[in-house]
Amino acid sequence: MAMSNTPKADVEGIEARGKVVRFIAVGDTGTGKEGQYLVANAIEKVCAAHGCDFALGLGDNIYESGVDSVDDAQWLDKFEKPYQNLDFPFYMTLGNHDNSYFSGGGLDNTKGEIQVDYHYKENRFSDKWNMPARYYHFSAPLADNEPLVDFFSLDSNPLAALSDIRQDYWQLPYKKKQAKWFDETIKSTLGKWKIAFAHHPYMSNGRHGNAGLYDYVAGLGGVYKDFLEQEVCNRVDVIIAGHDHDMQWLRPVQPCGKTFHIVSGAGAKSRSFSNPDRNQSYWQADETLGFFY
Repeated sequence: MAMSNTPKADVEGIEARGKVVRFIAVGDTGTGKEGQYLVANAIEKVCAAHGCDFALGLGDNIYESGVDSVDDAQWLDKFEKPYQNLDFPFYMTLGNHDNSYFSGGGLDNTKGEIQVDYHYKENRFSDKWNMPARYYHFSAPLADNEPLVDFFSLDSNPLAALSDIRQDYWQLPYKKKQAKWFDETIKSTLGKWKIAFAHHPYMSNGRHGNAGLYDYVAGLGGVYKDFLEQEVCNRVDVIIAGHDHDMQWLRPVQPCGKTFHIVSGAGAKSRSFSNPDRNQSYWQADETLGFFY
């Protein structure tokens, strides 16, 4: 495990404005099995003790191949029931399993549109699920006119997976469209801190590895890597992602400026690192369930 001294938190802005934002970051959750419930119970205990305003859901929300409709029984089994004891909103982003014909292929981005539609469904089991679009922005504290933090949910799958055959999701046009939205949106935000969250990480010591060489395939995730380096890196303080079923807090690297990187994909299952020294970390843990708070 590659470790280094943990940086000290800059709390000056928090103290000056008298505001604190407390949230959970958890990904790769939607199994409906014991692991998801164990993590949900742990989140409940942490939030009862320390307070939570909301959670970030980092993709792979419904295994193995997303949902087929807004009335799919998997909504209850793999989201609503596991988190029914948590009384705060979840801001969700899409993963490869949410956009799949088959397990994890990420080649059917129309499946992801159903998860956006669920945001607008009336008479849901709860109002926890928030995904107003495939990519979107919100600020915190919630319902505060003077935000402390701006959050940007990015749609990584069309850029990181193999290209969808549907023209609406072709990689380069989709990259251009999302980049335009991000640039215009971040320029209009007022929060002291900026946090982007997506399913696919910019870099990872887990089995999927770094963007541009995902799964040891040269070029896989290259369009996504370019998008992050050209538009997001050094413009946000942190990029939070899932995809690898472990937990990592990684040091900034030059192509991405001063941006920190967090991987939190152990929300229902875990596995070992493929190369724990691929990227330098402040802290990392594999073969254990968990989340970031």
